[in-house]
Amino acid sequence: MVCRAFLLSALLISGLLIGRLLHQPLLGSRDYYLLIGAGFGLTILYTLVHPLWSRSRVAASVQLSGDIVLITGFVWVTGGLTSPFSLIYFLPIIAASIMLGRAGALSSASASWFMYGFLVLLIVFHWIPEVPAGMPEALDGAQLNKRVAYALFSHFMGFFTVAHLASYLSQKLKVTGDELKEKREALAKIQALNKNIIDSITSGIVTTDLGGRITFMNRGAEEIAGRRLDELQNSSVQNLLGCEEGFFTDLAVILEKGRRHRFDSVSTRADGTTVHLGVSSAVLKDQRGRQLGYVFSCQDLTEIRALEEEIRLKEHMASLGEMAAGIAHEIRNPLASMSGSAQILRRGAATGDEDGELLEIIVSESRRLDEIIRNFLLFARPRRFEPQAAEIAPVLQDALTLLRNSEELRDDHEIRVDIEDDIRATCDVNLIKQVVWNLSRNALKAMPDGGALTVSARHDGARGVRISFADEGIGMRDEEIQRMFEPFHGGFGDGCGLGLSVVFRIVEQHHGRISISSRPGSGTEVVVTLPAAESLAMAVAASS
Repeated sequence: MVCRAFLLSALLISGLLIGRLLHQPLLGSRDYYLLIGAGFGLTILYTLVHPLWSRSRVAASVQLSGDIVLITGFVWVTGGLTSPFSLIYFLPIIAASIMLGRAGALSSASASWFMYGFLVLLIVFHWIPEVPAGMPEALDGAQLNKRVAYALFSHFMGFFTVAHLASYLSQKLKVTGDELKEKREALAKIQALNKNIIDSITSGIVTTDLGGRITFMNRGAEEIAGRRLDELQNSSVQNLLGCEEGFFTDLAVILEKGRRHRFDSVSTRADGTTVHLGVSSAVLKDQRGRQLGYVFSCQDLTEIRALEEEIRLKEHMASLGEMAAGIAHEIRNPLASMSGSAQILRRGAATGDEDGELLEIIVSESRRLDEIIRNFLLFARPRRFEPQAAEIAPVLQDALTLLRNSEELRDDHEIRVDIEDDIRATCDVNLIKQVVWNLSRNALKAMPDGGALTVSARHDGARGVRISFADEGIGMRDEEIQRMFEPFHGGFGDGCGLGLSVVFRIVEQHHGRISISSRPGSGTEVVVTLPAAESLAMAVAASS
């Protein structure tokens, strides 16, 4: 329909130019413009009914038939046998080959030749009037017969040759189009599969150009970086991997000597958290071996490093525990004797006597040493582990009630509680109370200028129960966090540095996890994760 409207517009412009400007009657007759108007009218009609039969072969056949009739009219009004407009018959024949295939093209060629021949015969036998630019009257009967036979034969050969060639090319084009569609679908499936494979890899994959600017990141790399590709595209890979200036230049030299290079680095996410990375790098090449850039495979080793540190701490604490048990037993008995003797002497000393004050110091320091030794023994030889099914909320509330009546809680301190209902876990209730007591006391000590301590407990899916202690205190540096659970590494001057070591040992008995996140001046959060009841039962059975 679009091509028809374009052709009719061209015929209209040609008629105006030739008929009016050049005074040629061939394209200047009234019938010529009536046929153009009829063509536009049919096109408008086809457009209106197009939504009703847009995919129908009948619609194509009707429009092509109308076009053949319309072209026959143009041939008649522009000279009949001598009209150059008979070439326009090729257009519906070619259109039929595209829309209706070989059969449609042959049918259109037959209809075109029939209409053209019928028109010529009508003119020759004077059954219809001749137009002004009709056949030359000088032709006698024999010449006219030859002229008519030549026109019919040449148009017959032309129409069917075009029909054959157009249908052949149309068929080839259709086959090629189907093959191209199949190839596109196969290529789209391969690309989707490759993308799914790359995005499903947990390791981060990053590609760069020769200048070290990021060109691609898979989903794993985006999760490690905490940023999307559109945020980091064309930025330097040094910033992503947390490497120093000049790293990429040195890496290019190293990769020229070998196929790949592995190194460790420490990067910072968008939220400020630190990520330990294991990175493998290689040169990115195309199929011809030309260097396109570089590819980096990144693994998040943060949890592995934490586990390694936890194992190192456990080994260190085990050796210290054995030593502490021996020392505690050797010291506690003579210490008790010294303390008892000092108390007896203190009773006999006069009030305000200098000797009495010294004896009082001996007694108080003996008590402090006895508390340290008691913690020694608890750390070195913890009490028998007796897990039982219990509600977590009452356990936490009991420990926090003691905390509210302790000396550590001041007027500028606030304790907030956020505990989900119906949280049950298999645990040693007394040991968990000790964990809550020690961690809460440390949190209050970390807020010398006051602040809020938030104790929360909630389900953590398949992991079990998550208990959090978040304060608004002075916070800690990374070096302090790494040594927090080591014995005798107390952060406050009034303790012996065994409280968190005991907490660590208790959490370890429960086969749980404990983690600390903190920044100087931004408070500290300690998270204790106790495993689900089934997981704890299996772990205890395996250890026993």
